[in-house]
Amino acid sequence: TVVLFGTLSMFVYPLVYATGWLGLTEHQMAIYTGGTLHEVAHVAGAGGAMGDAIASTATITKMIRVILLAPYLLILTSVLHRGGRGGATVQRKVSIPWFAIWFLIMICVNTLIGYLAEQQGMSDLYSQICGGIRWADDFGLCMAMAALGSDASFARFKQAGGKPFLLAGALYLWLTIGGYCLIRLIG
Repeated sequence: TVVLFGTLSMFVYPLVYATGWLGLTEHQMAIYTGGTLHEVAHVAGAGGAMGDAIASTATITKMIRVILLAPYLLILTSVLHRGGRGGATVQRKVSIPWFAIWFLIMICVNTLIGYLAEQQGMSDLYSQICGGIRWADDFGLCMAMAALGSDASFARFKQAGGKPFLLAGALYLWLTIGGYCLIRLIG
């Protein structure tokens, strides 16, 4: 259902932005896109269809959401793993969200390498290497989207039944309408 509604959004968001129906500025639409779509691939697809400026800000917004997963998951697992029977508190092992930790580490590594390249007058080389990495990243993202699409079938949707779609649809509406209200509130 995440793939289905995200793919739908990849087409709906650019259409709604192009018509001006939501009345959002370019910057607001970018934050709205990055803040309301679940998968990075969907953010990149929808943002890219609306322009480079929207795509980059939407992706940064989505990456901030990913970064915030690390502290949220640490707090959540810590809270959920405490407690016991009869009011006694039992400490259990906290699961560490390694994907989020490694994401933060790679941000720091990239920042450090960029700084060192600038200090050594190698900014052009660093930019070329980053361009190659971005190309590989875009290729991998396209392959991931193709894999997600090839795994989806009507038989699987039918097998899941209607309740997951009703829940996903309600959550999708909550997220898109709530996100829009927040963007309008923030300005």
